[in-house]
Amino acid sequence: MYRGFCLGYTISACVTIMGTGKGIVFVLSSMLLQNLIFIPAILALAVSGFKLYKSIVKDNRKENVKLEILRHTIFSLVMLGVLIVSSLVEILISTNLLKLFAKYF
Repeated sequence: MYRGFCLGYTISACVTIMGTGKGIVFVLSSMLLQNLIFIPAILALAVSGFKLYKSIVKDNRKENVKLEILRHTIFSLVMLGVLIVSSLVEILISTNLLKLFAKYF
């Protein structure tokens, strides 16, 4: 929730200060790409954690709990990879897009 609030506030401030055209180009080139990957990955990780919690509370058999923990761990590692990709997009692609569009600001 905090990240969404900060992202929305930053977008509205950039559009207000830079104008509609330049502000939207700035937001699209600098912030939107990585957040299109980052936010769904974090939400998926939260849902997976909640499902793990529900399965632990619902079923007390050790075999099932171990299997659910293993599934959550594997899913968490996959989401870690997705978050690393999001970081690489922010580092490599967004900065180059900003350099490209800096001429027009």
